[in-house]
Amino acid sequence: MTSDIAAQAESGFKRRWAHIVPIVFILYTIAYLDRVNVGMALPSVSKDLALSPTQAGFVGGIFFWGYVVSFLSAGWLANRFGAKRVILVALFFWGMFAMGSGLAQTYHQLLAMRVMLGLSEGPIWSSVAALLTQWFLKDERARAFGCWNLSIPAGALLSGPISGLVLSYTNWHVMFALEGLPAWIGAVIWWRMIPPGPASAAWLPASERTHLLAGLTREDERFRALGPTDWHGMFRHPALYFLLGANCFNNLVQYGFALWLPTAIKDASAFRIGSVGVLSAIPYIAAGIGIVAATLSSDRMRERRLHAAVPLISAGVLLYLASHAVSMGIAITMVLFTLSGFFLFMTLPLLNVIMTDVLPRTQAVAAISFTGGISNLFGGTVGPTLVGWLKAQTGDFSLAFSVLGGLGVLGGLLVLAIRVPRGAPVGSEAGAAVGRFKLLAERGGIDE
Repeated sequence: MTSDIAAQAESGFKRRWAHIVPIVFILYTIAYLDRVNVGMALPSVSKDLALSPTQAGFVGGIFFWGYVVSFLSAGWLANRFGAKRVILVALFFWGMFAMGSGLAQTYHQLLAMRVMLGLSEGPIWSSVAALLTQWFLKDERARAFGCWNLSIPAGALLSGPISGLVLSYTNWHVMFALEGLPAWIGAVIWWRMIPPGPASAAWLPASERTHLLAGLTREDERFRALGPTDWHGMFRHPALYFLLGANCFNNLVQYGFALWLPTAIKDASAFRIGSVGVLSAIPYIAAGIGIVAATLSSDRMRERRLHAAVPLISAGVLLYLASHAVSMGIAITMVLFTLSGFFLFMTLPLLNVIMTDVLPRTQAVAAISFTGGISNLFGGTVGPTLVGWLKAQTGDFSLAFSVLGGLGVLGGLLVLAIRVPRGAPVGSEAGAAVGRFKLLAERGGIDE
């Protein structure tokens, strides 16, 4: 009986990862590509629409004015209507406005399309977070969030070569139209492939479904034993504000770096736009490796805080060094940009997992919406605009990227100030899905 249960557990474990994670990964890769592809288009857009560097930065950052409106309400929407429905509606509208950006003929028309694109994409992040907390227990969650967050460097990585290729043969109008279409294709796949929850997943073995739902119930019960779980308790938790500050600086550095990286490479070299697109992808290849390494190590060591803080501090230091290496040539600059990318994207998935470690699941989703909405508005608007303004003042990126580096170090120090309570230890339920089933079977906790 034990061997049969263990086999069922392993089958259910593999099926959850095979059904949920790849689709979430592809979905958010498309979302992030549509968000940052404007960085590749900025040189052409600036020339065609006669934009200053500050205006160009605002084109990149205004996305988040729409994004924050729907992002802040996404936790409530996901809990009220279900993550599956919310994401489906978002996919439809984001595809429409992503393609609509290609129709813009003036600066203000492009700003309007970018705001509406942000409004459409806003619910995705918190809804996906809510979905993953339904499908993965605490000791799996860093890996699940890490696999999902791999889509961020993946989207940026694909944006460079794909957008560069399209721009080499057409223009930025065509680029926006072509790269918005996959959102509608993704909507069809999403609706057909993702169940509303574990209870309705016909492909999940019954024993694994029962165990998963019981594990989620135990997680919530542990928090209920510690005190009230009303949303007011979320705002009374000190960690929320440290995480908010860390998220703000993390996003400021990420978006300031990501949206201006192609222009920085182009300014530091004599490469054509297609080659710039390829070079701009390299830091995101490193970022993908970094996310996998950080989240696997975090789950293995059952530690979150240092795994989130040290990479952000390291990225800040490396970005500062990169800002002063332009005179040494493009090769040295690209090495430092690549190392910055390796560390820069490690922090975000672990900040979200820390939320689920210190708060009940329903509060954690709301907290992710709250901190993510504000930090995306702050970081996504201030980051690109600040870099553009500093470039306009100095004529290059040295001061701008130095400031980003310093703010990255500050964000890492805020993460170090967080204390995870002993009442919510990482991986407290067991080490892995198969191991949990074997233990239950040996104790007679599961019937054939």
